[in-house]
Amino acid sequence: MKEYFIGIGGIGMSALALHEHFKGNEVCGSNLEENERARYLRNIGLKVRVGHSYENVPDDVDLVVKTRAVNDSNPEILRAKDLNVEILERNDMMIEEVHKLHPSIGVTGTDGKTTTTAMIYHVLKKMGERPYGFLGGIHKKFEHGNYSKGEKGVVFELDESTPVFSKYRVTHLVITNSRGDHLENFKNDIRYYIKSFIDLVKNVEGITVTFIDDEFSGELGDVTFGIGRGDFSFVERRANGKSQIFTFKDPEGKYHDVTLSVPGFHNCLDALATIALLSTIGYPVDAVIESLSDFVGVSRRFTISFKDEERELYIIDDYAHTPEEVKNLLLTVREVFPDKKVVAVFQPHRYTRTLRENGRFPAALEFADEIFVTKIYGAYEKGIRVSAKDIVKGLEKNGKNAKFVENLADFVHTYVPENNSVVVFIGAGDIINYSAQFVNRLREAIV
Repeated sequence: MKEYFIGIGGIGMSALALHEHFKGNEVCGSNLEENERARYLRNIGLKVRVGHSYENVPDDVDLVVKTRAVNDSNPEILRAKDLNVEILERNDMMIEEVHKLHPSIGVTGTDGKTTTTAMIYHVLKKMGERPYGFLGGIHKKFEHGNYSKGEKGVVFELDESTPVFSKYRVTHLVITNSRGDHLENFKNDIRYYIKSFIDLVKNVEGITVTFIDDEFSGELGDVTFGIGRGDFSFVERRANGKSQIFTFKDPEGKYHDVTLSVPGFHNCLDALATIALLSTIGYPVDAVIESLSDFVGVSRRFTISFKDEERELYIIDDYAHTPEEVKNLLLTVREVFPDKKVVAVFQPHRYTRTLRENGRFPAALEFADEIFVTKIYGAYEKGIRVSAKDIVKGLEKNGKNAKFVENLADFVHTYVPENNSVVVFIGAGDIINYSAQFVNRLREAIV
């Protein structure tokens, strides 16, 4: 079968394209821009074009798969319609593929789903299991970064950004939290958003694990984890640089210590969700805890991309794009580097999110000493009545040292970081490309 993917370089699309490729289908596609995933797919033999055009779609294609962001006016969609070829959205195709790979473990939620998915997959691999894996990020435990071929079952990140997610049918489910992100896709109605989680839980055959402290989904779980309460109850933590130990109480009242080599309180909660699920479905709790001890983070989650020990200068890349994620990231930076100046370079992601969360972003960013905010990365959205300058105004109102950066390319080629500081590039858009340019400039200066 010949399949064409429009937007093949997206993190979710590329994982599905890899799955179809290794099933034996002929897979090709296009991406709006050149990126790491597009290059990776090309390197393993898939034909990937940059840019969308009518001529890209082959005459003999059997199926066209698209992202939700691709609309009916896209020339490749028009070509597929002229060829009278079936067109599927990625989530619709994923729903069917996941069901075929039974038994399944899905992980969804606003924050933490990528790391929790990676943790569950990591533990199962160490236990000798061979599940398929789909990840919304890059992790070294996954054979192809965001995808792994398997033998039985699947662990996958379940995208909760549109109502279609409620149609997934899974064996077991983890909901890390539900903070009302992507409400524009839920008629801007929190009731519709909550109902989608309720409908999803109805499709779960086995165990649903939820964060008991979550306002919207906490009570939906068969098994819960939480801070000081829940079946698996977080008790305390002791941070030590980039590692930490936390204690939790299990449903029988026994206390356990968990050692993690990744920093941050949020990672403790992700690990606790992992423990809650896997120990409940039959894996020995001590073995799960031991397996987590050498877990390493997902790419662009507190990734130290540069360090100059002589200047005591560090550059960090992070995918954080919701206020809670930004706050957790900066608090973790403070914890790991307590004596250093923290500089945040933030690229807001999506106009709708920035508009909805505008008041919360200044409060999240104020944990940095110096803040630079650049233009909003639209992610296919058209500009609406919001500007990144509004975030700067909110920070200045709170007395913070904040500046608006009109041109990020100019900034990374001119900004001179101080000694004894940490510069954190934050966002889910193309800020990673500018961070890479900044790091290259610093390395050239050393040479």
